[in-house]
Amino acid sequence: MATQMQMDISRQATVIQMIHGMCVSRCVSLVAELGIPDILANGPQNAADIAQATATDPDALYRVMRVLSRLGVFTELPDGCFQNGSLSDLLRSDSPGTMRHYARFFGSEIHWRLWGELDYSMRTGKPSICSGHPDKTPFEVLALNPADQETFNLAMSAFSSTENAFIVGAYDFSQFARIIDVGGGEGSLAMLISESAPRAKVTVFDLPQAIARAKETFSKHAHNGRMDAISGNMFESVPGPADLCVLKHILHDFTDDASIRILEKCRKALSPGGRVVVCEMLIQPGIDGLAASILDIEMLVAPGGRERTEEQYAELFAKAGLHLERTIRTQNPITLLESKPVN
Repeated sequence: MATQMQMDISRQATVIQMIHGMCVSRCVSLVAELGIPDILANGPQNAADIAQATATDPDALYRVMRVLSRLGVFTELPDGCFQNGSLSDLLRSDSPGTMRHYARFFGSEIHWRLWGELDYSMRTGKPSICSGHPDKTPFEVLALNPADQETFNLAMSAFSSTENAFIVGAYDFSQFARIIDVGGGEGSLAMLISESAPRAKVTVFDLPQAIARAKETFSKHAHNGRMDAISGNMFESVPGPADLCVLKHILHDFTDDASIRILEKCRKALSPGGRVVVCEMLIQPGIDGLAASILDIEMLVAPGGRERTEEQYAELFAKAGLHLERTIRTQNPITLLESKPVN
């Protein structure tokens, strides 16, 4: 009987922890928004001083930081002061691989609303971001508020920076002379690819507003003219000829039909012997697939896309006239899927 009760209590605790997940997420995003890990970079401070620096209520702030001190973000000292904990460097603005802006976006009003209207997506199968804007695409809705757009861009940059080194470390880009990073955004992955393939010409291909950010990135690094940025629409054409087209976290934004169109444009841009490499998280069985499965719901409520299994990507490739040649796992959750034209 006692053993059964202990099992029931443990199961209840597990479910309660799931339910409380939103509470922890909100606390993390709030201290990231307020820049508290930055404030504590020079040493411990009490809640009153931190509250004065952040224009918050001392008692309320203390209670939020107390929660996060139990989770390793902060450490509460015997004298009531707080100092940065084992995880707080990931929320500092100046830390390599910082997740501060990613946390800020997850706590932003627009993102909070997306998940708050998950029921809309479940009933309709459509992204909740469009619930009040049926005539606009998800990305057009995001662009309605420049502040939301900027927070999103910073968040995606932060998320992307944690993966780029793993991608470059897992794949030999030096075998290609002309590489197109399709939807390459600010160009951070393209920069690393260029460094790993010193004889290759690397081009970021994206919408005009993204290309402006890529050109700014390139201007800060010496690349001897081997890097450029071209604006355009990947649903219409991809600049070629290219020996390699890279698509990182692009296809998961879109439906199967839209993804097939993008892959077809990439295939048409390839030179003989060219390849298309898709970089995505894969849906896998069991607990190993949890992160991708959660991201899949993010795709449901926001852009209207989805995460996929390896088999589902192979099917997309086939419908676009490509053959999945190999799958390359990295030490990060992201996986590389290399394909080539069928004929």
